[in-house]
Amino acid sequence: MSLPTTGYLEVKRSFWTTLTSEKYFKWTLLIPLLLILAIFMFYPMFYCLYYSAHDYTVVKPAEFVGWGMYRMVLRDPVFWKAMRVTFEILAVCIATELIIGMGVALWFNREFRGQNVVRGLCLLPLLVSPFAISLFWTFMFHADFGIANQVLMWLGFSGGTDWFGKELALYSIMLMTIWQWSPFAIFVLLAGLRSLPRDSFEAARVDGASSWYTFRRLTLPMLTPLILIIVLLRVMWLIRIFDPVYGTTRGAVGTETLDLMVNRIAFLFFDVGQGSALAMISLFLTIILCAIMFRVLMKALGVLK
Repeated sequence: MSLPTTGYLEVKRSFWTTLTSEKYFKWTLLIPLLLILAIFMFYPMFYCLYYSAHDYTVVKPAEFVGWGMYRMVLRDPVFWKAMRVTFEILAVCIATELIIGMGVALWFNREFRGQNVVRGLCLLPLLVSPFAISLFWTFMFHADFGIANQVLMWLGFSGGTDWFGKELALYSIMLMTIWQWSPFAIFVLLAGLRSLPRDSFEAARVDGASSWYTFRRLTLPMLTPLILIIVLLRVMWLIRIFDPVYGTTRGAVGTETLDLMVNRIAFLFFDVGQGSALAMISLFLTIILCAIMFRVLMKALGVLK
């Protein structure tokens, strides 16, 4: 006796027709992305949010404390020190990267011999993982046999500088980060310079405007949206800086950032509740800063008033 399959086939055909229709096909294409986001982003985020309201370690069951973990974190002076270090890295690195990026982009925005080779070499730091770069710079800045101290001795200075000691560690990490991510600002700004209209610059040249006046009145205002995009992206990345610090000092000698503190509390001390609260605070800070930068960007583009 055969089972009736006509109704099942009609339902299957109707479902497939609906998915591939012009009205719903765009949502059908989003299904794989939504599944990936649900598994790898939304579930971990809500898991972290849930345990941020619990006093939970691996040696005892979770106990609901509400905002207690957040109050504990906000009263911890170590948290505010990590916050200061994070924002210090953020401010110095973004400002320096923009200055270097603008200067090199202006130099690249002209024809010279070997320009493709120079641009290709400039792109290399972005192709290496941050943790590998931190190990590379650790050897370069080694107090005994690092090439940095060898060069200083060849120039007549005293060697043995402890680049990752208490006084210089944070600045060495900033230097590493700036060296790796300056090419990002360089090529974004170079693309912007190549797309600027030439008529305005030719008119300014005919009127006798100086190079500095042209840059200040024409180039910089036209590149403002791109500069804000660079700042927006770098804020999102730098507020979660981890690899350069972990690969060099492990957060010691006053270099612990927010992500290093999360790693130490959640994965070394196994305090899941406090680590989750720290992670959520870092996420809230990122969202707030990016929302502010995005609004400024939209105003620069003329979308918002």
